[in-house]
Amino acid sequence: MAGIAGSFGAPESALTALSTALARRGPETATWRAGAARLLVRASMPAVHEQGGFALAVDGIAEVSALAAGYAAEGSGALLGGPEPYAVILADAGRGAIVLARNGDGPPLYYAETPTGVLAASEPGALLAAGVPAEPDEGVVGRFIATGACDDTAATFYAGIRRVLPGEVVELAGGSRTRRAMPARDGAGRFARSVLDAAIGRGRIGVRFGHGLAGAATIGAALTGPDGRRALTVYSATFPGLTTAAADYAAAVLGPVATTGARHRAQPYFVDELDLDGMLADLGEPVPDLDSYLTWATARSTAGEVDTLIDTSGGGAHLARVADRLESRYGVTVRFPLRSLPSTGPVLRAELAAIVEGTLPTAAARFATANAGHSLLPPMREVLLRLRADLAAALLHPRVPAAQRASWTALAALFGGAQLDANALFRRYVVERWLRTLAPPPARRQIPAGANRVPIRTETFTAGDKLPEKVAWYVAECLAELGRKAYRRGRWHVLLAAKPVAVVQGRTRPVWEIRPGPVARLLHRFARPVAGLDSPWTAQVAVEQVGPLRAAFGSAARHGVRGPGEGGVAVLLPPEEPDRVAAEVVAALRTALPEEAYATLGGCAVVGPAGVIGVAGDVDPVTSMDAPIVVVLSPAPTRRSGKRAR
Repeated sequence: MAGIAGSFGAPESALTALSTALARRGPETATWRAGAARLLVRASMPAVHEQGGFALAVDGIAEVSALAAGYAAEGSGALLGGPEPYAVILADAGRGAIVLARNGDGPPLYYAETPTGVLAASEPGALLAAGVPAEPDEGVVGRFIATGACDDTAATFYAGIRRVLPGEVVELAGGSRTRRAMPARDGAGRFARSVLDAAIGRGRIGVRFGHGLAGAATIGAALTGPDGRRALTVYSATFPGLTTAAADYAAAVLGPVATTGARHRAQPYFVDELDLDGMLADLGEPVPDLDSYLTWATARSTAGEVDTLIDTSGGGAHLARVADRLESRYGVTVRFPLRSLPSTGPVLRAELAAIVEGTLPTAAARFATANAGHSLLPPMREVLLRLRADLAAALLHPRVPAAQRASWTALAALFGGAQLDANALFRRYVVERWLRTLAPPPARRQIPAGANRVPIRTETFTAGDKLPEKVAWYVAECLAELGRKAYRRGRWHVLLAAKPVAVVQGRTRPVWEIRPGPVARLLHRFARPVAGLDSPWTAQVAVEQVGPLRAAFGSAARHGVRGPGEGGVAVLLPPEEPDRVAAEVVAALRTALPEEAYATLGGCAVVGPAGVIGVAGDVDPVTSMDAPIVVVLSPAPTRRSGKRAR
């Protein structure tokens, strides 16, 4: 897949950013400039077709000279036509217009209207790189979570970016926008066997066996096609500990035909190792189901083994986006032949069954048709329970606006065994992971010269860690970086947050192990904000610790109960014997520090949300912590200004 882009009125730097962002779609670049118009193509052999005062950039199979002649004679409507899918960006400097078109189900095309001009590109990520804000479209996100629908309207997941729909022409000129959709092609006369034969084509063929009867029909079509028997590789997904249905189904179908050149590869997927972030980085926007993830993962793993991967997924406008990104990233052409069929449901199943019975041995055909209705995917609820830690970390503090109550309700239903829409919860989780990819990385904290309060960032503490020794090591490294002057100028102290102490002592309760009762739910909804009952799980633990009355009218923090923070998944109980912990840290520092550094150490304090809860030595009162460990130094001496008196 080539990468195409265009701009009108935007600065030259925007075209440079578009080119850089589309680099994975082709090593070479061709550009065209005329007045305020710019065009760009990235491919192995890129070309921009120029005619008169306009030029075209095309991605796909098209007769470019015919498109140019048609536009010159008839206007933008002539950019669509013919059986092959393609996408076009046309820049007309004379009219001050940029025209975008997708013929059939051609490669995706996106555009944005900005204060400085119009931008268009093959991927929304290129538009973001050129300066379009990465702000989510709340309406699209809400509809996606509720229904799973996406990519079927002009709106994208990004508020400032729109897509060109299949069979549509979008003309942007003089601040106005014109959209014209061509009549949808009639699918009459298309049958499953013909579209499967057309999709299989030539080269090295792979089949993703994700849909039983459709997968069996594809295998049968490949083995008995017009070009004769084909060697092909069949890929199925197994989920150890959950289901091996896809692999078992594929093995049963392929067993009787094992000598015909078809080989089977069962690919294991461990739920807690799903690379959702990698998928979102490639696809740019969320996808609605686990099946779409498996399409992406299978194509990525088969790069270099097959040229074409046949996927028997049926519906979903987002599949065009999936295919486009996979070919541009991994060089694998992914085809979804059943998307173009007019028949669905029982009619399609009858067509597929006829192919299976006419092409496969009797035993294989009988098994495939008898088990046509069996799901080859693991139960989504079980998948979510395997993902419970990541799920809770994302949904306890959701980034989707006004989604907290819905997210918490769904989590409570999942962990409590109540009825819920598991697929909607999966989509909500995918959206939260996607939103985190849009957030800018946190700025690295710099220690200012002369600072007397130095926070230390650490690795995550876990239950059973040797806390005093780890704290002593971090403090020693910090002082070595600061230099000897830092501890020579006076007494210094170590502050230790109560949270890592509680974690190391095992004083945490993951939310999936807590069952909020009616009292806790009422307290969470109606207790005063100062009570700190920020979630039903926090309220339940507070009730268990101090009773409902004290939980309602006192601060949870005062009782040492803390709810999950950003990215957290557990309610924390107060640490045990904080004075002893502080003393053990001081003892560990004695062996970890240089003698002169230890000589000026004033002491160590364990600090909770309400203040100091444990002390060893002499430490001033502290009310807050901004890191797991903080080193407090003596202030640097103040320098006097002015001339010395004589």
